[in-house]
Amino acid sequence: MKYYYLILSAVLMFGLGGCKKFLDETPTAHLSTGNFYKTGDDAVRAVNDAYRMLKDQAYGGYSPTSFGDIMADDANKGGGGASDQGLIQDLKLFTARSDNGYVFNAWRDNYKGVYLANLVLKKVPAIEMDAGLKSKVLAEAYFLRAYYYLHLVRLFGRIPMVIEPIEDGNYNIKQSEEKDILALIEKDASQAIKDLPENSKQAAVDKGRATKGAAQALLLETYMWQKKWTEAQLLGDQIIASGEYRLADDVTKIWTLAGEFGPESIFEVNNATIPGRNVGNLLNLFNAPRNTWGYGFTVPSKSLVEEFEKGDPRFGATVIVNNQVMPDGTTANTSGSETGYWNRKYWLALDEIPTKNGGGAGDGPTNDRVFGLAQVMLWTAEASFHNGAVPHATDLVNQIRTRARKSGGNTDLTVLPSYGTVTLDNIYHEMRVETALGEHRRFYELVRTGRAAALLPNFKAGKNEHVPIPLTEIQLSGGVLVQNPGY
Repeated sequence: MKYYYLILSAVLMFGLGGCKKFLDETPTAHLSTGNFYKTGDDAVRAVNDAYRMLKDQAYGGYSPTSFGDIMADDANKGGGGASDQGLIQDLKLFTARSDNGYVFNAWRDNYKGVYLANLVLKKVPAIEMDAGLKSKVLAEAYFLRAYYYLHLVRLFGRIPMVIEPIEDGNYNIKQSEEKDILALIEKDASQAIKDLPENSKQAAVDKGRATKGAAQALLLETYMWQKKWTEAQLLGDQIIASGEYRLADDVTKIWTLAGEFGPESIFEVNNATIPGRNVGNLLNLFNAPRNTWGYGFTVPSKSLVEEFEKGDPRFGATVIVNNQVMPDGTTANTSGSETGYWNRKYWLALDEIPTKNGGGAGDGPTNDRVFGLAQVMLWTAEASFHNGAVPHATDLVNQIRTRARKSGGNTDLTVLPSYGTVTLDNIYHEMRVETALGEHRRFYELVRTGRAAALLPNFKAGKNEHVPIPLTEIQLSGGVLVQNPGY
C-alpha cells in the first residue's frame, strides 16, 4: 500500500493548520519520526498533525461534498459545465472508474489521517509527560483514527486495517471485512470516550478538538450503519440527556459564521482564517455563486428543492433562488446555475469574502459541521422507531420541526405541523431537509437505509454502494488488494 510513501515526508510539516485557535507555526518538517516524540509539546503537535487531515480539501483533495452531496440526489455538480471537474460528474453518473482522481484522493487523504493517528498511538505512550495530557492526546488520536476509518469503510467497503505505523516496508496488507473495520471504529470511539472532556469543560482555545460528545456521535453513527438499534437509541438518548447540547433557537443561523460552535454543535472542523496562508476552507470559493466570486459547484438539485415543505424556514438557509435579496443587500442572480439555484450553506456576505479582506482563494472562513444535536436526535428517532418506541421517535422529530417553524422570523404557526405518529419516511424527510448540503452525509444515508437504488439514477445495487479501489493501489499491491465488485 504505497500511500505511506506519500506521507512519510509530510508527517510533521502540516503543522496545526486546520484550527483557528490552536494553530502553531513552529516548523517541524526537519524532524523525523526517530528524533521527535520526546516531550509533551511534541505529543500535542503530533496529534495536531493528525487533525490536519480533517481539513476539507474541497476539489484539490478528499472532497466529502462530491461524494456525500453530489453523488446523492441533493446536488448537481454545477461549475462551468459537464467537462468542468468531469471526474465529479462521473461520480454523479456512477460511471467513475478506478483511475478517478477524486476516488484516489479520498483513499490517500483518509489513510494519511490513519497513519498520523497511528504514529501518535505508537510513539506517545513512551513519552514522559503529564499523565492527564497524555491520556487526552491518545484519546484524540483514537477518535481521529475512527473518524478516518468511518469515511474509508463507507466509501470503499472492504479495506486494509492498519493499526500501527508501518515501518518495515510491508505496505501490502489484505483487506478486512466491513464488519471488522466497523468493530475497530467502535473500539476506538469507545476508548476515546473514556478520556475526552465534556464539551462544557473544553477550553475556548481548544474549539475544534474532539470531545466526549464527538466520540459518542461517531460511535452512534457506527451503530446506525450496523443496525444496532438498541445500542443506538441508548447512546443517542445519553447524548441528548447529557445537558451538554441544546437545539439552537434559530436553525437558519447555524451555517453562518456567527453560528459556528453554537449550542448544538458537537463537532466541527475549525478552519483557519489567516489571510494569505491558504489554510481555510476552499468550499467557500468552490460553492459560491459562479457569477460572484466563486465557481458555482454543488448546486441544489430540483429533487432537494421539492423536498422542502411550503414555508419551511430551512429552505432559505439551504437554497438561494433567483432575485433573492441576500443579508448583505445584494440580489441573487441564479441564471448561471444549471439547476437555477445556488448553495446557501457556504455563501459569504461581501464583507466576509476572503479575497476582499487581504486573503486568497484558500482562506475561506466557514467551519465544516460534522456532528450536530439535530442529527443525533434524528438518528435516535430512527433507532427508537425500529425498537418500537414510536412515541419517543415522534417526540424527537416534532422537537426538530417545532424549532424549524420558529426559525428565520417565521410567524406562520401552520407551517410544519407536528406529526401525530411519526413514520420512517417522516424521519428520513427531516434528516434530509435539516442538514442538506451542510454535513455531506446524504449519499451514505441512502446507502445505509437501502434507498439508493430507488432514488439515484444509474445506481446499481450490489455495485455502487461503494466506489472502486484506486487502480494505482491495486497495481502497487501486486495483487494483494482486490477490486470491489462490478469495477
